[in-house]
Amino acid sequence: MITYFLPDPGIHGGVKVACQFVQLLRELGVRAVTALPNGIAPTWFACSAPVVDEAVALAALEPNDWAMITWPPHYATVSVTPARVVNHAQGVTDMDTIFADPHVMVLTCWNHAAEYVRARFGREPIEVGIAISDGFFLTGEVKIDNRVAFMPRRGRSIAEACITAVGDCEYLTIDGCSEAQVAQVLKSSGIFLATSVGEDFGLPALEAMAAGCVVVSVPVKGGVEYLDSGKNCLVAVPESLPETLFWISRPAQAEVRQRLRHAAVATAYRYRTAVQQRRLKALLQGPLRSLLN
Repeated sequence: MITYFLPDPGIHGGVKVACQFVQLLRELGVRAVTALPNGIAPTWFACSAPVVDEAVALAALEPNDWAMITWPPHYATVSVTPARVVNHAQGVTDMDTIFADPHVMVLTCWNHAAEYVRARFGREPIEVGIAISDGFFLTGEVKIDNRVAFMPRRGRSIAEACITAVGDCEYLTIDGCSEAQVAQVLKSSGIFLATSVGEDFGLPALEAMAAGCVVVSVPVKGGVEYLDSGKNCLVAVPESLPETLFWISRPAQAEVRQRLRHAAVATAYRYRTAVQQRRLKALLQGPLRSLLN
């Protein structure tokens, strides 16, 4: 049995990725559950993965079980249990102690994380990839060309600078929304501002690309594998983001916007759930076979 421990059911990309990963594993025949405090499941996205009480799950772990983690503080908690430990590395921040432990199996979602583990620890992680929900992909929705969506939780000042500098765009704040609400906003928006500098795994930008947005992003870590500035998005340092937004939002750049949107959707198709499921199926017949035991 795999038990994936999560700190809380709040609106965090890592929570969604973890629960959907457990769902994929279960669909492939792996016995897996998620564990959260008091057994309270997240309700802001759709997922069929069962949720159990964290305290009960910890007490029930046995030597043949797997304790899966992604939040660094959980390492100390599960390390003292009889279970084997597997790290589902969605990023690399504060993860060095975990990566350095040879008894922990390391699964990586992004190339950035895999390369980090190889370079710093001489280990070969298992690259399981990552996926975005099918609900983000365009299905004929009408887009408003000068509507700019952004998430203010990280990089609010950068977004505010863009709003001040480019006043003829319509701005929509995405905050505290369900996954379905986020998808609806992105599908109607022409541009998405990604303002979280150095983000380990900038999933919202990838979701925006699936929704056909022109992504205007600050430099990130994990997203470098899908953000190709000038081809499927525009990447600029925070100080230059308002200027970049102004340029791409002008009527004269309509063809450029259309080209970037087409390329963005094509890129996002590499991250469909079915693609990750095929990868996991192959891995479970090879390096991840032990997860079946």
